[in-house]
Amino acid sequence: MVNKNKIAAFFCAALISASAFALKVPELKGRVNDYANIISQSDEEEISRYLAAVEKQTTAQIVVLTVPSLKGDDIASFGIKVADSWKIGQSGKDNGVILIVAMQEHDVRIETGYGVEDTLTDVKCGLILRNVIIPEFKNGKYSRGILNGVKNIGGVISGDTEIIDDDVLNEKSDDDSLVGAVFMIIWLVFFFIIITSKNGILKWFILSRLFGMNMPRTGRKGGFSSGHSGSSTFRSGGFGSGFGSGGGFSGGGGHFGGGGASGHW
Repeated sequence: MVNKNKIAAFFCAALISASAFALKVPELKGRVNDYANIISQSDEEEISRYLAAVEKQTTAQIVVLTVPSLKGDDIASFGIKVADSWKIGQSGKDNGVILIVAMQEHDVRIETGYGVEDTLTDVKCGLILRNVIIPEFKNGKYSRGILNGVKNIGGVISGDTEIIDDDVLNEKSDDDSLVGAVFMIIWLVFFFIIITSKNGILKWFILSRLFGMNMPRTGRKGGFSSGHSGSSTFRSGGFGSGFGSGGGFSGGGGHFGGGGASGHW
């Protein structure tokens, strides 16, 4: 019979080994924490200056974190660990945002604090990822993708529409054209059925509703009524150091609840 103490010791050793290799939350060094070394120095300086200006204007704190690998963790869980450790955003306002890039997994995430979720919605986070950041990443332009992504995040929070991508501003994605095409096909099929229908009263009724035509009067009392209501809701946030312009920067005590969006390239 196998000794129970040996089994327990084996599982304890396995747990200790797993925790030893788990990704630790890196040190917060500034507004840009480029541990994957993918951001050029000039872009890093521009990002840091821009994020400092956004914080001065709105008090919202936005930071960037890049890592070589998540070491088996998923980016959403890692994002919460980072948020809990760094506490980006002002205490009581919870207006922090973290842009996280994991190079080996090709994952990217925008993590949003409670206080910015109504402005920087999950939908807008997804649009920024799909329309601004990921297209650049697919072309190997990581530094540019992060710079443009950060400016879109800051633009949404500050209300600076001049720097927000049109698809993000109008909340449009590549899927919208497909949805519109499908809807048009369904409408055309429905319209064909109407005009080929042998039921004259049904045809006149539907056409009158679609085009505002007057119904022919009949000798019977009564009429037709129709109504439609609907709503939709969206819901879904060993390293090498980079440029050290963020000396003295720290989180302000903000809280996060898992808002934001993740993407893959």
